[in-house]
This record gives sequence, C-alpha cells and structure tokens, in this order.
Amino acid sequence: MSQGRALLVVFDGLGFSRSRSAKIADKIYDTLPHDLRRRLHAAVSEQIAGDRQALDSHRLSTIAKLALYPVHAEALATDTPVEDAGSLLDQLAAIRAHLPPEDRSAIDRSVKQTALAQRYVPWAADSPALDGARNANLSFPTHASGKWAGFEDLKPAVMGNSDTGHQQIGNLWVAPQTALEISESIVSGAFFENRSLVDTVAQARTSGYLNFCFLLSGIGGSDGRVHSSWSHLEAFLELVFARVGLSPDQVRMEAILDGRDSPGDSAITKHGVIGDYLGRLQELLGRYGAEESLAWVVGRGIAMDRDYREANCKADYLLLRKGLGEQVHGFRGAREAVSAAHARGMTDHDVPPMVVVHGDGDAEGDIQARTVQAGDAFVNLNFRADRQRAKTASLIGHREFLQKESSLRGRPWTGEWVEDGLDIRYCGLADYHPDLSAAGMDVAFATSPQTGNFLAFFNDLFPGQGYSLIGESTKSAHVGYFIRGRREEPPDEGSEWRTIVPSAGEESDIRSDTDFFKTPAMKAEEIVDLVSERMRDGRDRLIACNFSNCDMLGHLLPARFSEAVAAYEALDKAVGRLLLAASEAGYDVILTSDHGNVEEDTPAHSANDILTTIIPAGRDIEQGQLDTYQARLFDIPWTLAILLGVEDLLSALAARIDDRPVAAEMIGRPLIRVIPAPNGEAKTLQPAGTDPNVGPGK
Repeated sequence: MSQGRALLVVFDGLGFSRSRSAKIADKIYDTLPHDLRRRLHAAVSEQIAGDRQALDSHRLSTIAKLALYPVHAEALATDTPVEDAGSLLDQLAAIRAHLPPEDRSAIDRSVKQTALAQRYVPWAADSPALDGARNANLSFPTHASGKWAGFEDLKPAVMGNSDTGHQQIGNLWVAPQTALEISESIVSGAFFENRSLVDTVAQARTSGYLNFCFLLSGIGGSDGRVHSSWSHLEAFLELVFARVGLSPDQVRMEAILDGRDSPGDSAITKHGVIGDYLGRLQELLGRYGAEESLAWVVGRGIAMDRDYREANCKADYLLLRKGLGEQVHGFRGAREAVSAAHARGMTDHDVPPMVVVHGDGDAEGDIQARTVQAGDAFVNLNFRADRQRAKTASLIGHREFLQKESSLRGRPWTGEWVEDGLDIRYCGLADYHPDLSAAGMDVAFATSPQTGNFLAFFNDLFPGQGYSLIGESTKSAHVGYFIRGRREEPPDEGSEWRTIVPSAGEESDIRSDTDFFKTPAMKAEEIVDLVSERMRDGRDRLIACNFSNCDMLGHLLPARFSEAVAAYEALDKAVGRLLLAASEAGYDVILTSDHGNVEEDTPAHSANDILTTIIPAGRDIEQGQLDTYQARLFDIPWTLAILLGVEDLLSALAARIDDRPVAAEMIGRPLIRVIPAPNGEAKTLQPAGTDPNVGPGK
C-alpha cells in the first residue's frame, strides 16, 4: 500500500449521551405533525420492506425515532454486532434520503427546538460540517472511560478525562493510569511502606509540620478521580495518624474545592451518593481527632491553575506561606464562607483563599502559626501532573521552571513573590515533571514513559520524516506530555514540530478557566490556520491538533448553556475548514475526542462514549475485522497505521515490547481496511461529506 498522510483531530469533551438522546427523540416523535409522522412511517416501511416485522407498530416507531438522530452512529447501542450496525446505519441513511427536503428540514427544526428545551448541546447546536462528515463516513462509538481508559473497573465507571484520553489516543494498548497503581498499592499494603511518603511524613516528628493538599472529590467513578481519589486521602490519613503516629497538631491540610469534575456546589451540598465533601472531610479527620488539621480552603481555579496565570498561583502561594486569605473559624466557618461565595455567583472552583482557625486561642497567632515554614514537609496528594506543576515549582523555589513555562504561554511572570531557599521537603504523589524531580521533589509513585506509544515509534516508522502537534496553552500538555505517552520531550527531537497558541488571558478578561464563556470560540480559528498551513506545506506525515472548546465550556454548564452551544458551533466551523483543507492537501482525517463532557448539563466529565470518524482522501475504506461496531481510544494508532501504510512495520515493532497487556481486549486493532482500487488506481473521491443524509460507504 502506498504511504499516505493523516490529520488527527481531537475534540476535548465532545461525547454523546445515549440516554438523553433517546428521551429527546421520544419527545420529538410525540410532537411531530400527524402528516409528517405518517410520511416518516412510510419511509421506514419502504426501507424495511420484506421484514416480517415491518407492520409491527412498536418496531415501526422505534426505527422512526432513531431516524430523527442527527448523527446515525449515535443511535447504535453499545457493542452492537457489526452486521446489525451496518444494517441499521444503512436503513437510517436511506430513510432520511427518502424524505423530501422540506420534511428533513422540519425534522431538523424540531430536533433543535427540543434539544434547546432539554439543554442538550450536541443537538441544539448548528453543526452541519461535523454531522455531515460523521454520517458520510465510518463513525464508531468509542469507549473513553473506566477500564478502557486505564482506571479501576468500577460501577459507575470512572469518568474519562483529558490526561488519560490523550494517552490512550497515542497508545497501542491500554495505558494503565497512576491512579490505578496507587489504589492497587493501598490494597496490597505497599502504599504504607512507600519510602518517599513514609520518610516525608516521618520528618514532621522531629522537624516542623506536615502540610498536605488534596482536591476534595473522587469518591466514586462519577465525581472525579481525574486528579485525586478519596481512597488515597483515607489511606494517607491512616499512614499519618495510625502508622507513623503523628499528633493532629503537627498536621495541616489545604482542602482544595473541585466544582469542575464534580457539581459546582458539592463542597457543602450533597448530590445523591456524592458531594458534601467538607462534611465528609470533617467526619474523616474526626476519626483521628484531627478536625483542627484543616488549615486552608481554596478553589481549584486558584490552587491548581495549569495555564500559569500568575495572580492565581501567587494567591495560592501566599495563602500557604503567609496566611493571606479570609479568616474563618473551623469547619462551620469554612462552610459559611463557601456558601457566601456561592451566593455571589461563584462555584467551588473559584472560592477565594481562606485560613481556617480553631479553638478559642489568639486568632492572629493561630494564623501566623498556620503557614508553611522552613524545615516543614509538604505532600501533594493529587496525581495528575499538569495542574500540580506551578504550585510545586513555586513551593520549591524553581524560578527558572516557572519563567520558562509562563513565557511559553505568552505571559511571563514577575515572580518577585517566589522565595529562594525555602527549605521544605516536598513529596508529590506522582511525577509531575522531570525538572521538578531533578530540583529535589520526592516522588511517591514514579511515572515512566509508556512503551507502546505511537509517537515513540515514529522515527522507526518514518525515518527522516516528521509530525506536528498543535493546540492552545490551556491544554498544552494534551498535545505534548499526554499524547506522547508521558514524555515531556519528543521521543526523537528531530521528528516533532510543535506549536502552542497562547489561550486568551487578561487582555480578554480571562483570569480563570471559568471565564472562557466570554470567548467560546477560544483559539479554534488560529489552530485551523496553523494546521491548514502545515497540510499545504505537505512535509508532515502526521498532524495532531487539539480543540479545547467543548471541554472548557462544558465545565461551565449548566450556567453557560448558550455559550456552550456557541463553542460547539465554533468547533463545527473549524471542522468545515479543516476538512476542506485536508481534502485539497490529500490528507486522510480521523476525528475523535478524549472523553465526554458537553453532552451532560453538568460541569463534570462523563463516562459516555465519544465518536471516532475516519475520512479517507482519495480511496475507499470499510470497517476492519471487528466483532462489534465499537472502538476504544487505543484503536486509533493502529487505524492511523493503516492510513499511513505502515501497519505491518508497526506490528513488528510492537511485538518486541514486553509489557503489553495479557488480555487481548486491551490491545488495540485497526478499525478499518482500505479497499484496493481496480487495477491499483487511486479512486478520486469528493471532498469529505457534509450531507447528513449520506450513509457510510461500504
């Protein structure tokens, strides 16, 4: 097979909800005008003629409702057998094509109106380019959460996230996550013997205090575990108080409020089996008589800023080092302050810093004592790397790292508030960055580069050729550290061209992630310009780009629904431009996502499937050797190998790796095969389809 060129487009947070779609389709169907419903039934009957159940009213209405879906593949149940999926997709495409244009338009208007009323962003948005491309080409429902994303196999499944999603997109087999390793170590008991953790905790016996931070979420699969896991906090407190035997007055905790991967008010409000995290924390600390260990409370937008906004990082630093924040008294005072922040329109994410004092002593003296001092120990109990780097570098005084990272984002720091030589022992639960480890940060659970990463094989697959990574700064690690398989630097320096567009900052009144509703298009147009230029240049064998819109705006639901719709529509315009440019440049295209988010009317990620669409340039494809019409993210590199003409070489290289999963289902496989053209001649295809009534070619 001749070697091709490919464009991989990753949409952050763009999933679909089978349950919500079905409910909305029911409402649309029930409100269709009688004559339109009759014509829809006639189109259904025409396409399933010969089926003995064709006259069965239940089957007739079921197929009719599925025909209302803007994207046919979203009508497929999980793990639908390939033959059944193909038959249904063909039927749905034919039904839509059979209807006259005015009926299709009437259905589309009803879909949009009902989706707006039900607050379902994917159907409420005008997205002709994306819907058309998905319907005109092979589109596979794709697992992006739970065990398929390298997490524990829980019910409900652990939601997908950008970190593990991009890792799986770049990996040839499932990449187990650090969170899973930590959880397994707790079960085995190895956690309580981890030398980095034990030695850091034990230092407080003789010198200073033990300080630690933890993001309050991650109780189950449905409320986080993106950055932290409640079970890790429970185990750590057992280590601190029961195993090492520290006194509660030697321990001080920074409680970081979530409100992004969990409901926006969940710090103090219960939502079913999750939420009321401050209440849960009070009960957990109370088991050890350690309620007064709570020293600081702050929202994650301040304490875990990943885009190096200096004002946020400085506020977190001065809270810990100088006790600068609102003074509150005990858990009760903290809850009242959080409630007051909610009343001012904030979510947990942006709760400003507060210092928690306890007892009846001198409050000012208590605040002065509750600061991180030289000789102290500090443990960061959050495992995902990107949001812990600025915090860690500040506390260990790594000015060079901070200046480099902030300058890369177009907002260099003054950094005058970062102290030199603050002698604290700092331990991260995971390896946040090699430069931080080299500067003295202890690491409890080291994270090695993943051996099965596609980009790590790139120089062997394409000697002397290159690839491009393009994204914007608020998600810079996604087209870097994560997609490279936990590598800060390119596997081969000469192969990679990477550019990061600075995300909007203070010049656009963007001071926190919660401000992106002001610019829902974000930097989509700039990314399209860069990608189109690289495709026209033609030197890259592979271009991978990332669009942040749906994730960043999805995290602002339900408050910013209209802005989330605008973000989706901006993304659709970007897709239309990209597909035209790819067709003109002869690039095959894969459209996919890292996880779900924008399809649920909540601020959190989801465990829903996403869609992966393969759009060939100048050749025909069909589904590969699959039992079910279902993809996993780690099938994508193998599919790229088919498009790029290196599947045999990739298989040979992968066979040399020893740490492949034992279970065959955890190893990727190509989703497609290329259909040879007659006489070996390339077939000229029309530009990537934008007609949502066209079905996938077989």
